[in-house]
Amino acid sequence: MSQSCSIHKYIRAPRGCCQKSLCLQHSSEHNALLVGQLNSFTDEINALDDRLRTLNTQNTTSNHHQKRQQWRDNCHKEIDCLLEKKCQDLDQVINENMELHRKELNRIHLKITDLTNAQEATRQDIDSLNATIHPLKSEMNKIE
Repeated sequence: MSQSCSIHKYIRAPRGCCQKSLCLQHSSEHNALLVGQLNSFTDEINALDDRLRTLNTQNTTSNHHQKRQQWRDNCHKEIDCLLEKKCQDLDQVINENMELHRKELNRIHLKITDLTNAQEATRQDIDSLNATIHPLKSEMNKIE
């Protein structure tokens, strides 16, 4: 069954393409247009390929590497500051604790001196001093 060419109203052997029925002559012209478009695509792809080959990614990646290195350095600085603060806090707690122990030792020493000078120590005084000194020894062992 013959169909008429979509471009001219005459009957030839049509070829179906792009939803149109074209005669052999117009079909060849249509194919030539399509091949021309393919050549244009090939040129674009070749140009993109050339750009990709000559693309200097070192500048782009170098910038990103620098940003990540700066981020890393900033994180290290924050960690160092936090560590320094925690060390200072620990030193302060230890110093305060040791100062309390010194005061307690001085208080006990004064009491012993007073009892020795008065020559009036009782069993209750000795037991009280022993009960006070024993926990201090345990604390010193923990500290050491």
